[in-house]
Amino acid sequence: MPNYIAATAGALFEAWERRDFDTMVENMADGISINDATSGQVIKGKEGAKAFYASWASACPDSTCGFSVVAASDDTATIEGVWSGTNTGPFGPFPATGRSVSMPWVNVLRFDSAGRIVDGAAYANLLPVMIQLGHIPTLPGA
Repeated sequence: MPNYIAATAGALFEAWERRDFDTMVENMADGISINDATSGQVIKGKEGAKAFYASWASACPDSTCGFSVVAASDDTATIEGVWSGTNTGPFGPFPATGRSVSMPWVNVLRFDSAGRIVDGAAYANLLPVMIQLGHIPTLPGA
């Protein structure tokens, strides 16, 4: 099953690159729960997951996620990448800046015995992004 898990995880982010958010959630359980460690929020359900992933594309419509499935087992996949693009849409509560951004990220996804994604966690450091966008000044000595 690790090959199926890796392929399904990869297909998720291939769909993101195409902005096909409906396809992204096809292999998710209805009750999926994703811990967004960057915001401290828990994203619930397929519609919540779709909105979460779409928000990154809305902030930077030309962005890519540069993903790679780095590990897969019988029930878990770890995906990492570098999200990069130009901020031409709102980034959460912040207005578009027209600046380029780049941010490493990791998602860990857990699958049930039917091969559906049932929960996961999303990790990224937003401080460099906020500095790149000019919403936070460069730190002294940086």
